[in-house]
Amino acid sequence: MLALLGLAAASWWLARGSREADTRADLAPASASGYYLVDATVEQSDASGIATLHAHADRAVQSDPNGAVTLQHPTLHYEPLSGRDWIMTADGGTLPAHSQQVMLDGNVELRAAGRGPGSGAIVRTEHLELDVGTHLATTAEPVRIEFAPHALLARGLRADLTHETLQLETAVHGTFLR
Repeated sequence: MLALLGLAAASWWLARGSREADTRADLAPASASGYYLVDATVEQSDASGIATLHAHADRAVQSDPNGAVTLQHPTLHYEPLSGRDWIMTADGGTLPAHSQQVMLDGNVELRAAGRGPGSGAIVRTEHLELDVGTHLATTAEPVRIEFAPHALLARGLRADLTHETLQLETAVHGTFLR
């Protein structure tokens, strides 16, 4: 009787382990098709190995191993040349696969690092694309450039982050009083 009870317990234990393994096997293909990271930091280096882009996000998701990476609440530190550091923040972003571009969406802010809100221009827009290869930040969307306490409104922007030049495309409006 004791042997039968032991055999029944062993059979139950082995069957339970088999069901858990089946459940894990069912989940494995879905999780193997991509990844997600929480509190993630991604760095990119130039050809000489010097880090030029540090991207931090609350969450980074790649659904397809060869697809784009989606970022939640990214903060980018971009240093195309030594001494010229830019900070970009947004609600979301995308790192397209096999591309040197970063696309930011929702409450995008671009400013020079080390300069507080009152000591430099802050560019605000809803969409901004950073091309790491050409060091250009561009958008065709409405843009607000703040020089506290002043503001300049425009549509479209092309910012060369190495030469620190900014070109507004159309519909520029602003008032600067002394």
